[in-house]
Amino acid sequence: MGFMSRKVLPACASICVFCPALRARSRQPVKRYKKLIIDIFQDSSPNDRKISKLCDYAAKNPSRLPEIARMLEHRGYKAIRNIQLGAIRILVAVYTKLFSACQVQMSFLAVSAIDIIRSLLDEHQEDEIRILGCSLLFEFAHNQIDGTYVYQLESLLSNLCVLAKENGPEQRQRQLRSSGLRGLSAMLRFMGEHLHMPSEYDDVVSAVLCNYELSYIDVDSSASAIEKPGFWAQSCVEKISEFCKEATTTRRYLEPIFFYFDAGKHWSSRQGLAFTVLQQILHFMESFGNNCFLLAVLVRHLDHKSVSQEPLIKAQIVSIAASLTQQSTSEVTVVKVSVLSDMLRHLRNVLMASMDASLQPLLGDYTDFQLAIQKFLSELMKNIGSPSPIFEAMALTLENLSSTSLFSQSTMYSLLILGSIMAAQPLIIPNQQSFPEALLQQLSLAMVHPDSDTRLCAHRIFETILSSVHISEDTSNISVLSDQLAMPGVGFGSGLLQDTTQLHCKSRRDLDLNHEFESAAIRFTEDQLALLFSAVWMGSSLDNNVPGNYEAKFFTFTQTLQLSPARKSKDIFAKSFQLSLSIRAIAIEVDGHLSPSRKRSLYLLSSAMLGFVSKFYNISGILNQIGDLQARSQEDPFLAISNCRLVVRNGVDSNEYGTPIDNAAASELLEQIRKETDISTESLVSLILNSSSMISELDLAHLKNNLLEMFSPVSGGWAFDFNAHSNRARPWVAVVNKSSSFDEAVDSKDNFTMENGADFSAFSSNRHVLKHSDIIGVSQLLKSALEMAGTVAKVSSSTASLPFSAVTMKCEDLDLSAKRKMPVWANIDESKQLMPSITAECYEVYEMLSESHGKDGDVTHYPSINSDNILQLPPVSHYDYFLRAARC
Repeated sequence: MGFMSRKVLPACASICVFCPALRARSRQPVKRYKKLIIDIFQDSSPNDRKISKLCDYAAKNPSRLPEIARMLEHRGYKAIRNIQLGAIRILVAVYTKLFSACQVQMSFLAVSAIDIIRSLLDEHQEDEIRILGCSLLFEFAHNQIDGTYVYQLESLLSNLCVLAKENGPEQRQRQLRSSGLRGLSAMLRFMGEHLHMPSEYDDVVSAVLCNYELSYIDVDSSASAIEKPGFWAQSCVEKISEFCKEATTTRRYLEPIFFYFDAGKHWSSRQGLAFTVLQQILHFMESFGNNCFLLAVLVRHLDHKSVSQEPLIKAQIVSIAASLTQQSTSEVTVVKVSVLSDMLRHLRNVLMASMDASLQPLLGDYTDFQLAIQKFLSELMKNIGSPSPIFEAMALTLENLSSTSLFSQSTMYSLLILGSIMAAQPLIIPNQQSFPEALLQQLSLAMVHPDSDTRLCAHRIFETILSSVHISEDTSNISVLSDQLAMPGVGFGSGLLQDTTQLHCKSRRDLDLNHEFESAAIRFTEDQLALLFSAVWMGSSLDNNVPGNYEAKFFTFTQTLQLSPARKSKDIFAKSFQLSLSIRAIAIEVDGHLSPSRKRSLYLLSSAMLGFVSKFYNISGILNQIGDLQARSQEDPFLAISNCRLVVRNGVDSNEYGTPIDNAAASELLEQIRKETDISTESLVSLILNSSSMISELDLAHLKNNLLEMFSPVSGGWAFDFNAHSNRARPWVAVVNKSSSFDEAVDSKDNFTMENGADFSAFSSNRHVLKHSDIIGVSQLLKSALEMAGTVAKVSSSTASLPFSAVTMKCEDLDLSAKRKMPVWANIDESKQLMPSITAECYEVYEMLSESHGKDGDVTHYPSINSDNILQLPPVSHYDYFLRAARC
């Protein structure tokens, strides 16, 4: 009967046809998960053995996971509603085991788990319930294999931030904050892996930083470290630093941290919160090789509105940036070049602000800001080490040089300070190299700027670059040079220029000027020499030069000549003497727009240049004549020639230069010089030709003609020319170019406006008026087009030695020049006086074309020429055809 009762009869041992136990489904196995869950929750504390059985069952039967999750969620809600701490602990333990055992089937558990976590975090009656909720959230985030539930978890951040800022008794506060920060750490890691930035990131940063401890906590030092909020706060900062893998995300994640420092005034102390946090971020970012992004974002933060008007806070930020740069070990990247350019811009703004009378009460703060910038530049240059990125940053700064005196002076002063820092810690290069072309082009343009202080600074920067770069094998004099060229003192406006000018004058007199081309670290090519000579020539034509400008031009001339292959090139020999003689001819001419005092200075400049060139080429015949010329320098109260060097006299008052009394004295001196016919230009040329040993008889006639001609600046072969159409961003070049012939007066005042760096008054006064003689005919236009086509065809062969950028700019200039010639006669005001001559030439061309196309029996019919459309150019694009078809 026992066998029958087990196989046929129900458990009640009675037979009933309506008993459900007799149905077929009663023979299936019982659902074990229900029994397992019931057994688990019968205990008062979590039983690992029973929980493991449930996890093994769920792993082998994943189809049962939805029912298991539903039962656990039901029991969880009941335990939370009745505040049954034992059941809640068991629930958290079960979910924790299921997360690790069923990661692939996480979708069956995720929804119910997130709802339980949210209910646990919303329970404010028992702190332990919220702590258990944070623990469950930590395990859930760590066991995610994709970003499916990133937005559902983001909704829990507000609860965690509230926990991280909880106040109360110390023990309770420590537990709640540690739990909240632990959950935030897991959330940040999970979101960072999936490149998701939460919408409440600002609150997360505030919650993390308010619990940050300045002393680093090592988890291995004590077992209780994980119970400290500071440990998890540092863990959150580490997770944030892992987000910063490129420039955009770095700025997005670090800017809220900077805003927190701004609001709480945490930038003040070197060992304060800001420095400690950024130091930790820098340490973790170095493992990714992206620590340069931290400096870039930190420097960009100086432009934010929260600190843009606070020079003291900006000084503290830059000081922290300098300390971080000192600890950085990353390689040189484009980001650091951008950082250097930004700091030069801030230094320029500091110098400009110091000149504003309304900001004088904050002058002390701006002084601290400038000192911090100088320290940062010094540390950044040590970190960079190579001169190439520094030269690139200087070229970028000069590329946007304004035509306004205030902007241009402050820009050049900032570069002059950078040059002084370069000279104080010389840069080492492995071998000799040419002067960087981009920087040389920008410096050459700055040397012809309408502002005299800007031109002077351009020459000073040129000097510091030459004295700050050394070859790695020749480092014996670097320490001596560093002692002589200390960092300039803090000064603003003209005071800064005076301090740096005295510094460089002292270094120029103390250092050896006899550089050799073979042993120099930086060399000049023949094209670069021609460019610098052109800058010296065009800068000499301005009527607002001061004695320091002439001294700087002489130094640029001598250094360029020494560091070029001058001893092996006859062209450089001719150009150096031609420039010196041309400046001398302009100085002693009767007419001209220059004042007598400027002509006197030009005469001394030319005499010093002739003496130096003669000594350089060892032409003894002309040195005796030059000695008589240099004797005149004793009569100049501002300049003097000493050992073939032009120097500014000590103790002179530059305000007296160019006064009526000074001009009268200069006129008398120039009149005496003109009467001395034995030292004319022709006699000097004869002495040069007869005394030089590097000139053959075949070259005498050609060289004599070159020396008797006036010097002409370069007009092609570079990425820019000294003319108007190729320097549209620098309007002063066009003004200087018109006065380079010394035939017209140049306004010495700076009439350039501040808007967009454009010059309106100077251009309106120097605008070329189109006359009848300036109009070219059609035949001349066709001839010019043929010449231009031949010139373009020869570009590939004549510019083979030029860089790609120079060839590109040359082609663009040729194309622009051709386009400018075409519409010269087409843009004339409709005048009846000009129409007959133009129409006659057009008819001549028409007849010529008719004859040429009508040969060999070919009959060519041309439409009649309408005199109303005689000045209309042919269409040059498909759009013009469309307009003509549409009768527009």
